[in-house]
Amino acid sequence: MPLRSLSFPVVEENIHGVRVRDPYRWLEDRTRPETTEWIEEQTTRCQAYFSVCGPFEELRSRVETLLDVEVVDQPVRVRRHCFFRRRSKGQEQPCIYARGDVSGRERILVDPSAEGPFTSVGIHRITDDASFLAYEVKHGGGDATEIRIIDTESGRIFPDRVATGYARGFAFSLANDGFYYCQETTACIEDQCIRFHSFFEPSENRVVFSRGRVPGSRLVLISDAIHLGAIWIHGDLASGAYCDLFLASREQDGVWRQVFRNRKLPFTPFLALGKIFVLSCENAPNGQVVELSQDGREIRTVVPETGMQLRQLVIADRRFFVSYFKNGHTSLHGWTIEGGDSGVLDVPSDGTLRLLPQLSSPADSFFYSHESFAHPPKVYEYSAETGKSFALHDPTSSKKEACEVREYSFAGYDGTEIPITLVKRTRSARSRPQVAIMTSYGGFCMPVTPQYSVLALIMMEFGAVFALPHIRGGGDFGRSWHDAGRARNRPTAISDFIAAAEWLCAVGITVPDKLAIFGGSNSGLLVGAAMTQRPHLFRAVLSIAPLLDMVRYERFDQAVKWQREYGSVEIREDFHALYAYSPYHHIEESVDYPATLFVSGDNDDRCNPAHVRKMAAYLQDRPAQSNPILVDHSAERGHSPMLPLSIRIDALARRLAFLCVELGIEVSKEGSHEKVSR
Repeated sequence: MPLRSLSFPVVEENIHGVRVRDPYRWLEDRTRPETTEWIEEQTTRCQAYFSVCGPFEELRSRVETLLDVEVVDQPVRVRRHCFFRRRSKGQEQPCIYARGDVSGRERILVDPSAEGPFTSVGIHRITDDASFLAYEVKHGGGDATEIRIIDTESGRIFPDRVATGYARGFAFSLANDGFYYCQETTACIEDQCIRFHSFFEPSENRVVFSRGRVPGSRLVLISDAIHLGAIWIHGDLASGAYCDLFLASREQDGVWRQVFRNRKLPFTPFLALGKIFVLSCENAPNGQVVELSQDGREIRTVVPETGMQLRQLVIADRRFFVSYFKNGHTSLHGWTIEGGDSGVLDVPSDGTLRLLPQLSSPADSFFYSHESFAHPPKVYEYSAETGKSFALHDPTSSKKEACEVREYSFAGYDGTEIPITLVKRTRSARSRPQVAIMTSYGGFCMPVTPQYSVLALIMMEFGAVFALPHIRGGGDFGRSWHDAGRARNRPTAISDFIAAAEWLCAVGITVPDKLAIFGGSNSGLLVGAAMTQRPHLFRAVLSIAPLLDMVRYERFDQAVKWQREYGSVEIREDFHALYAYSPYHHIEESVDYPATLFVSGDNDDRCNPAHVRKMAAYLQDRPAQSNPILVDHSAERGHSPMLPLSIRIDALARRLAFLCVELGIEVSKEGSHEKVSR
């Protein structure tokens, strides 16, 4: 049924003097039967497209080979025990395991399969004596999680649990007779609270700290063996975000004192070894760690600012281990708790290195992962005592093809030099123009670094060039690079991305008819904006869980907390910037936009699927649109990658099949390939 035949009126609003049209406002309401009918129609349309898509089965087989391998993550060392999560070959979801150092015997603690393939689990927190483990339970890909407790020796799951919500902190009591928690439900209206739950009085959840809820505020629980801490984040877009810190002794959890108030973010306090520390960018744009007194005074700088960005920090053997990022490379440095430099660690320097979360009290070691464009994440444990790393998990896969990585730069519209990374298979053909796929991120101060992508790897097997421009808005060159593409400067990030595509064509690497762009979340917004601004520059677009209606993004779920990143429609200057690039509001009736595959799901509580519904409906419901506009929708899909393995394999095969069909790549049953004309 054509949407134009429905009788829903076009919504028009006057916002800061601008007439804003919203023809598909009704699709925001998921409870409408018409919305359900529209989604069912999209599923039929999508199935029809892929039913005649020749390469689907061959691609699914290749995807399965690369995805259906053993994966280990979330490692935690507690005394002589090691806990981790593993998904073995053939399993839909990972299980939580325990292993003793002495015996080396592994055993499954939690297997989510009994609750269905869409249920996933993850380690949340472990007691200091390793007797109890708190674990997260998610159904589908939403961010909300339930927290359950298991006895690690007997395997008994406690009836005590934290109801589904957004986790804002968790700590076992020192006597292991209960736990403290801060959990925000999806529809909170009451005060923000930290509560204590006793195993011996399961009906009671005693409030130990609370703050009145105000728009945009958040309460976070932190702790160490001596103290409990409450971080209250508050403020507004005009004045900025601030935080207050309150502290209580674990011996007197009802007596709290204020350590400081109204410190402007980014200013992140944490507790360790009975002391108060803060990761601060005050007068130190690259970040530093400062120790505070009990009344909030700065005692000493423990980790001074350097010429590199401070990205992550863990604690082991009474030392801080800090990851620094500069010019696309990460290094690890050690610092004593008194502020002494204990040197650079011997760890891999290429690719992407990440410190993994510490889910128990600091030990004598910590874990990190390392990955590259060609190799999936490998998990290491670093011993602070010996100064050596050893591999906890080295993923095995089929024969790996070497990748050729080259760095170039191009000029943005304002003349700024923007780096771009080009990756291709070493043995790929040298003929030009080639098929090219491009993505970037350009937001939230996140740098673009080498990551293992099965989609990119398979496309490179088919001879494609993978392009990764380091556009402004990201964190590739510090906070100034982020600010240059943030909020009212967001159009700069989009312009950088478009300039990268123009450069690829100008130097002869590809042509518009062989160029595809893809991205998810903030990157999904990026490719959506690029396709509406320069529709004839791209052949195909893959947009996964994106924001697309930037005039109304703040009204959905938790998105209001992104006002600092995007701005607010309530502020005139912000509105004009948002409206200027909002993809949904720049669809023209006479344009045939590139072939586009949107991916969304009902469980996405970060980037609401209404963005995709409205954008896809608008694109489809125009006579000028002849290129396919598809929506791959799933009721269970959310923003987090928690879907069962078989579902993920099918979903990725569809994305690859879409790109191959639209870019003219022929895939044979034997796995060979050639580019064919459209």
